[in-house]
Amino acid sequence: MDRRNTGQSIVEMALILPFMLLVLFGIMEFGYIIWAYSTVSQAARNGAEAAAQVPPYESWLAYRTNPPADSDYPGFRGDACVNTILAAIESDTTLFSGDINRNRRVVDFVTIRYPNGGNTRNLRDRGPIEVEISYPVTGLTPLFQLLRIGGSEGTITLRVIQRRSIENLGMDPTRPAGVACARNMAEWRELNQ
Repeated sequence: MDRRNTGQSIVEMALILPFMLLVLFGIMEFGYIIWAYSTVSQAARNGAEAAAQVPPYESWLAYRTNPPADSDYPGFRGDACVNTILAAIESDTTLFSGDINRNRRVVDFVTIRYPNGGNTRNLRDRGPIEVEISYPVTGLTPLFQLLRIGGSEGTITLRVIQRRSIENLGMDPTRPAGVACARNMAEWRELNQ
């Protein structure tokens, strides 16, 4: 009778174990995704708050996808206002480095834009400025791959948009002419001489 009960327990465990692992992995994955979402949301919030203080010109934002052919173009982060926003986004991110997300950086997935157009970049309209982060997060366990959630890699894209009204136009008394944000390359050269 003792051997029979042992065999029955082994069969029961073999039947229940996959469901127990599914529940355990599910709790781990969804807890991780909620934590990742709150981290990305905080990063976007930090960026939007910085953007409300130092809103870059829309023409400079266009350089990210269409950089000028100038040999001295400093890159998208060359503008002090854009760099301030991206630095604010990077300031609190503790999760997104290392092997889990394949050394992806949050700032590589950031879009800064004026949803009502760049002509609202003034203190009269106080047009909104948006920071969007669309960040792919790879799961901790093989659960998402097994369930075919997020494609074959088990990657889920977290998309967060934070919007703020403009509070300042990027005035900086420590900079030449008191202006931090460059309108274009010519103005960037003047500000950084």
